[in-house]
Amino acid sequence: MGIPFRQIRIGKLLAVLKGAVVFPVKADSAGRLSRIAGKLSIANKGELIVGRSVSFHAKPFPSSISVGKGARLWIGDNVFCNYGLDIGCTDSIRIGSHTIIGPMVNLIDANFHPVDAEDRSGSRAIVVEDNVWIGRGCIVLPGVTIGSGSVIAAGSVVTRDIPANVLAGGVPAKVIRELSVPEGWIRRSAQGAYTR
Repeated sequence: MGIPFRQIRIGKLLAVLKGAVVFPVKADSAGRLSRIAGKLSIANKGELIVGRSVSFHAKPFPSSISVGKGARLWIGDNVFCNYGLDIGCTDSIRIGSHTIIGPMVNLIDANFHPVDAEDRSGSRAIVVEDNVWIGRGCIVLPGVTIGSGSVIAAGSVVTRDIPANVLAGGVPAKVIRELSVPEGWIRRSAQGAYTR
């Protein structure tokens, strides 16, 4: 899966985001017309790439992004992230273009702590393909790929891959039904759908 978007290299300098004042963003690149409302905490020791027109609506609850040393977080174009988002990236997380992430969602690519002395699990990449909608309160665990056009129902825990163009939900999340997602159709939140 490729995420085609134009990047503006900013290193670890100041970035101007539409609708917000100039503030320091520890991103390796950020696209134009990105917006932040509320408090977004970013701890970037790896590589953070943000596409064009990415919105973080971090109120009434703040959002948090942590990218560990040597890790890479890639966010595509036209992505909307609602409040309470928590991303913990220790290896690789890729969020496709035109994705909607609901409130209180957690994406983590590692367990961070061993379950017991025999636990050898490490970081495993997460891929969220284009035009995905992740509902309120979902948790996406290490090693998961969510296929393009899919919807993850509110409150789900995604422990394994979800194919393209399906509604999935539950704990653990499983396919509920197929969705009609025509070529070029893009899901949008309040504005309805439009085509590329």
